[in-house]
Amino acid sequence: MEQQNQQQQPPVFNQPQQAPQPAPQYQPRVTSTPMMDPVTAVKTCLKKYFDFKGRARRSEFWWFVLFVIIVSGVLTFFSGLVPAIGYVGMAFSLAMFIPQLSALTRRLHDTNHRGWWIGLMALLIIVFYGSFACLLGPGLADMATITDPMEMATMIADSIQATPSLAMVMTCCSVGILILFVITFIFAVIDSKWDSNKYGPSPKYK
Repeated sequence: MEQQNQQQQPPVFNQPQQAPQPAPQYQPRVTSTPMMDPVTAVKTCLKKYFDFKGRARRSEFWWFVLFVIIVSGVLTFFSGLVPAIGYVGMAFSLAMFIPQLSALTRRLHDTNHRGWWIGLMALLIIVFYGSFACLLGPGLADMATITDPMEMATMIADSIQATPSLAMVMTCCSVGILILFVITFIFAVIDSKWDSNKYGPSPKYK
């Protein structure tokens, strides 16, 4: 009898039920394509000279930027030996302006950002140089004959003091350009978005 009483256990009511486990979410399988090599990146950016649509991965954009920096540096170095090369360097810089702008626009698209960040920075640059030209306009003829840097700096300082409003506009534009440069630089170095966006499919992830 004692053994039977020990074996019989009192009933247990209201046992806590385990919460149902959430169903696993679907995770798409994404694979990364190999990094674009420098030659292919330069060819792609030159081929898309006026192409401001679509997306560009980091390797495409930064290899092209490095190419422009290296060639410009070499031309600048040799322009000190052969002055005529300086004109070649200027022509190269002008020729590479549009493809760099289009490549940066596609790079921003790849991180799902609009290209108007570049347009706003370009507008501030235009306003800055326009204000600078108005600031120094009356003394441009005299500045062309000045060879002493200290005398030129003094003339610029006098022009700034004479027109403080233009100097304030230039200061605000400089700060805005710096802020936008930092923002676009951050957008250009972050990784590509793996999925498609309104600018097209990802050039890196498949």
